[in-house]
Amino acid sequence: MRTKQERALKPVKNRIWELDFLRGVCVLLMIFDHFMFDIAEIFGKAWAAEKGTEFFIGLYERALVYSESPLRLVTQDIVVWVFALLCGISCSFSRNNLKRGIEVAVFALIITIVTTALDMQIKFGILHMFAVAILIWVAINALARKDAWRTAVICLAVGIMIVIINEFCTARYAIDEHAFADDNTWFWVGDWMLGAPRSFASADYYPVFPSVGYMLIGAGIAPLLYPKKRSLLPWLGEYNWHAPFDFWGRIAIWVYVLHQVVIAVILAAVSWLFITPGNFVII
Repeated sequence: MRTKQERALKPVKNRIWELDFLRGVCVLLMIFDHFMFDIAEIFGKAWAAEKGTEFFIGLYERALVYSESPLRLVTQDIVVWVFALLCGISCSFSRNNLKRGIEVAVFALIITIVTTALDMQIKFGILHMFAVAILIWVAINALARKDAWRTAVICLAVGIMIVIINEFCTARYAIDEHAFADDNTWFWVGDWMLGAPRSFASADYYPVFPSVGYMLIGAGIAPLLYPKKRSLLPWLGEYNWHAPFDFWGRIAIWVYVLHQVVIAVILAAVSWLFITPGNFVII
């Protein structure tokens, strides 16, 4: 009889393993990134001020180096692009993208409400972007009369157009910060709509331009990559070596919603147990 862990890692029928695998890798990289960032920007300062143990001081110093490194910026962009492409590709496999889009939008709204209450507001983060992108796909699919190829062509054309427009507007904004807006009313469109001076702040920020474009490009290439909705690399997926990553990929939405809370609880517990006993100090 299989254990609970074995059942969790068992391949799920009719799922394409490489999509879950890539999504799982991205999820784990995101967790690591936010773990190190929270140490560098929040908890680590208290650890250093209270002269915590050598191990935690060393961890704080490493987190500072990581948070300021060019590698982090490059990796963040790549992870978001891959996430967006996978989101678009997954639209071809979802039975009800309207329901999926609404569910993601509800999660995004909850995150905004909670982070606002904690004074760390997320106004238009990655889940907000995914919700808008999925609902745009739903609208395009309806316009294409639910024809997979027509939907793909329109998605690909619109996605490429969004990326190109963003490049043009970003270049224009670098020259004139008032080129498109004088305030941040339309912050969700693109960072070139923030105006000047920038008074906009969001703990997580992925506007429509260009992120939704990458998602729509993914939706556009999905029928080309998976016309039969089967794995492109069945032989590479043998022996189930990828199962631990697949698991994280399958629960990505819950990880998006809960991981920062879990990280904060863990680091607060570290402060309480090892740095400032009896105190969850984070500053």
